[in-house]
Formats: sequence, C-alpha cells, structure tokens
Amino acid sequence: MITLAVLSFEGAVIRRTTDAAAAPVVLRGVEATIAELRRRGVRIVLVCERTHVEAAAQLAALGWSRTEDLRAARAIDAVVAADDASCGPPAPYAVHHAMESTGTLDVRQVLVAGDSFALLEAGRAAGAGWVVGVLSGSARRPELERAPHDVILTDVNDLVALAVPAAPAR
Repeated sequence: MITLAVLSFEGAVIRRTTDAAAAPVVLRGVEATIAELRRRGVRIVLVCERTHVEAAAQLAALGWSRTEDLRAARAIDAVVAADDASCGPPAPYAVHHAMESTGTLDVRQVLVAGDSFALLEAGRAAGAGWVVGVLSGSARRPELERAPHDVILTDVNDLVALAVPAAPAR
C-alpha cells in the first residue's frame, strides 16, 4: 500500500524551464491525478529544486496550498525544497524529510516519482517501496532505464492506473 507519493515538482508536476521568472505551467492532468491520489488517502509531497521561498511563490502562482484536508482543491501535503535537506538527490534526505513532514513511518509505503536520475537514486537509497521514472521532464527513456526504478511511465497521470490502493482513512 502506498501512503506517501513524493513527486518531482519540476518535470513531473510542472513544465521544466530555465527561466526563474517564468510562470509555472502545470502538466496536463496532474491536478486531477493529485486530487485522486489524495482522495485515496495518499499524502503528496513535492520535491523542488529551488529554494523554499521560490517553491512557495510558484505554488501561490498556481493557486495551490498545503493542507491536510483531502477534499481541498489544488492541495498538497508538503514541499521539500533544495534548502530543506542538508544534501539533495541522489542523497535520500529529501525523501526522508518528506516522510518526516507527513508522519510517514514505513518507507515501504513511499512512492517516489520523478524525471531525473538523481531523484530515482534518492528514492532507491531511501528504501522507497516504489521508484517510478516519468518521461514528462528532461530525461529520456534510456537515461531513466539506467537509473534504479520499478517502472517508467509517460507521466505522473499514469500513477492512478498503477492501482495505488487507498490508504486507511486518516
């Protein structure tokens, strides 16, 4: 059972851009996917390559918020930004920080999904139950196939089809 999904913010949730001033663009279908996973009781944490201040500004620009209310629209449970962990991926600390921030105790119930070799390595190093590569970002299939993974999907919207079981009501 998956109780926590740790998703790469850039590349898996929003379109990657090198322009820090550019408005974030959510990938098609991601909002509905996140809402469905939360409806199933899965906590959602976004791992962001930018600072916490920049991540908060991007979330605000999207109209997203952090809340435990599973019925809230455009909601996630937490953000782990580049300045929240002592060392970024491929170190496992971002995944551990996501677990800590959501009270997740069993790493086997964690799914890590991202578009980078480093985040997939972090998921495996952390001991995540599922490590999922997504092709919606900068990495291509050959690169992700060399990374530790359980499956490679077109994008995070395919997570719903993985039959992620509903977590116990919280």
